[in-house]
Amino acid sequence: MGRTMRSKEIPLKIEVFAQDDENDFILRDQREIMSVLRDIVQQQNRVALYYNDDSSMVLTLLLAADETGIWVDAAPNPADNRKIERSNRIVFVSTHNMAKVQWVSTETTQGLYQNSAAFFLPLPKKLLRLQRRDYYRLLNAEPEALKCMIRPYSAKKHIHHEVTVMDISIGGVALVCAEDSVELTPGSTYQDCMIDLPDVGTIHTGIEVKNIFEVTTRSGEVKRRAGCVFVKPDAEATMMLQRYVAQAQRALAQKKLEEE
Repeated sequence: MGRTMRSKEIPLKIEVFAQDDENDFILRDQREIMSVLRDIVQQQNRVALYYNDDSSMVLTLLLAADETGIWVDAAPNPADNRKIERSNRIVFVSTHNMAKVQWVSTETTQGLYQNSAAFFLPLPKKLLRLQRRDYYRLLNAEPEALKCMIRPYSAKKHIHHEVTVMDISIGGVALVCAEDSVELTPGSTYQDCMIDLPDVGTIHTGIEVKNIFEVTTRSGEVKRRAGCVFVKPDAEATMMLQRYVAQAQRALAQKKLEEE
């Protein structure tokens, strides 16, 4: 475990994503997952193993991966290994071809691999893989990006947060918020939100947060991407959204024509 981490620009921090069934970056094909894990074994990439409700971490190595499961090198400290084995949830974070890879296990068995202490875990059913361009897509907004005004407290209308809109459709929005912004949590609903749509008007609607994806930039800043749906938008808001989305699609098509 004394190896130097090859991909220093990819910090081995947990990316928190709720309801990841809706996440574009999840691999579910078992052959793909096994191929990625075998590459990590072959390349001897470092693996961060988070346990104890994600509050403790040890650096380790993936020793082997096949259809039955994976072998992970045990920690040097026996006390850490006992806590790891008793943990109900283990999160692994590593790198694969300049991408961050993360998976979760709930079954951990301590044993021996080639006469050395190791952990055996079932092959993960899904695996998160984030490439650098995916971070860019998740975090970076255009300077003229729309803003969503959120009032987190219904009894305190004067308190509001301006959050960047990364994407918008007739059904909902994807928001990007800094770490010190409003605390968006899956399942939460925020009433009386406002989004000013240029050349169309201002919509007033509630939003419900469906999923959260937390990512850390290279500078160490933590940002959240929140996927939200509109809550019962009225007919006027729906009409304005339809008009704005159609307008944006025409502008994008025109831009592509000009680039060609």
